[in-house]
Amino acid sequence: MSWFWTRFLLSNNNPQSEKMLALPGSGSTASRNDHAHPRISSTTAHVLGANNEATVVFTREFDGIPGTDFMWQELADNPPIIFKVKSWTINGSGKYTGCVVKAYRSQPIPQNLVSLLLGGVFNIFAGSAVGVNFTAIALQQSTTP
Repeated sequence: MSWFWTRFLLSNNNPQSEKMLALPGSGSTASRNDHAHPRISSTTAHVLGANNEATVVFTREFDGIPGTDFMWQELADNPPIIFKVKSWTINGSGKYTGCVVKAYRSQPIPQNLVSLLLGGVFNIFAGSAVGVNFTAIALQQSTTP
């Protein structure tokens, strides 16, 4: 194929984002070898601070609330941790740029019913997770096709 045809069959448009359903395509141009698809996710590493909280800053902006997941890395046989988004960070354009995460560590229930009753209200998720390393994953939610 000559330079002339190659030049006019390559696209200068930005690549499309991920779609919910696969499509075979019908365009008459091809992407260039150095093209890059838009990022749909954010993955960042953090450490839980005081009050079992951390501020997460995404590596991209999201138009709506992203789907989030949090995984902790701990080399100890400690009780599990549950993560919840406490609040969202939204910029002046209405884009989601991060969140504040709160972690709740479970703790064993007292073996003795008497100590449980005398101890007052027992919160099973009152254990400390301060200093635990975790990964925050945020994904752009799929749109309907």
